[in-house]
Amino acid sequence: MTDTRKYTVEEVTQQLGITARTLHYYEEVGLLPDVSRTEGRHRLYCESMLARTRHILKLKQVLGASLQEIRDILQAEEELDRLKASYYEEPHTEEERDALLDEATRRLENILGHIDEKMEKLRTLRDGFSERLARANALKRSPRA
Repeated sequence: MTDTRKYTVEEVTQQLGITARTLHYYEEVGLLPDVSRTEGRHRLYCESMLARTRHILKLKQVLGASLQEIRDILQAEEELDRLKASYYEEPHTEEERDALLDEATRRLENILGHIDEKMEKLRTLRDGFSERLARANALKRSPRA
């Protein structure tokens, strides 16, 4: 399957609800590598680049990840894809297959560990707000002097 449909900066920003500056910045910091250009040097984005940008935004919004953390996650995902392709496409000894699976497992555990760390921070933040809410509700119910 090839990415034949190309999107302009305006189309991408409208679809994703981001600014052109954000899109350009993601390219500048290497989150969106290999953005194609017209002869007039206007950026064009293919379906896979659109999907990658959506994924970046999801990691940023849902996980609260920094751009460096997003870069690390994207690199780990790319490495996992490479390991998967190698596992299925190249002949390997049982030992080599085990080594590939061990590497994939290590990378997945790192990603999950990072997500768990973020979730724990969110739980702590939530607990603090829950305590404040409970105190406010208790004050509301207590008799006033």
